[in-house]
Amino acid sequence: MAQAPNLLNDDGTASMATAMMMSHHAFRRDLARFTKALGALSPADGERVAALQEEWKSYRASLHGHHQMEDHGIFPGIAAEHPDVAKTIEGLGADHQRIDPLLERGDGAFAALATKKEEALAVVRELLGLLTPHLATEEEHVVPFLRGAKSFPAPGTDAEAEMYAMGFSWAMHGIAPEVLEKLAVMLPDVLTTRLPAARAEFEGRCVRVWGSADCGAAVTPIPNGP
Repeated sequence: MAQAPNLLNDDGTASMATAMMMSHHAFRRDLARFTKALGALSPADGERVAALQEEWKSYRASLHGHHQMEDHGIFPGIAAEHPDVAKTIEGLGADHQRIDPLLERGDGAFAALATKKEEALAVVRELLGLLTPHLATEEEHVVPFLRGAKSFPAPGTDAEAEMYAMGFSWAMHGIAPEVLEKLAVMLPDVLTTRLPAARAEFEGRCVRVWGSADCGAAVTPIPNGP
């Protein structure tokens, strides 16, 4: 298995590769959290059940949206410009098709979480089994092509800016401060000014859902926190 790549470029700058891998970190981080929380869940704890149900909705939306962005925004261009990785990218797209039905199973299990805890846990474990090699393949074969993109487009509306701020606050959680400092350089002011409030809101959400906002300080897409 290849060594996990650094979130920052070799010259210490952030890029779109950084942003993509921070999402990978968050996907891994939250699957570990779901596994732990579901294992300890009491079906009688209605407040925690409701919190996990809402968090699943957010997770599956983030994962599906990430795959849609890759399938329609990132992968086609890279495959066209670099035919040597086209077969790998085709395989990554096929993985997305395998993951979609699993997300639908998760919807059903989490909607009835008080009685389907074991089914929800099985879905999370299966999703982890699919995503682990999938994300590693992207990091080895796709991420290098994103290292040169060092700016993030400014959102067109306030609503879009708020959406991106919340998305970045999710992806930033558990990332080392030195990485976040470099990331801020490539983000437009309309986002950076919103991030402190968005990050504080997300930390409160973590406490409600997971019982803690502690999550390490990673410099690669592999979580290193509790």
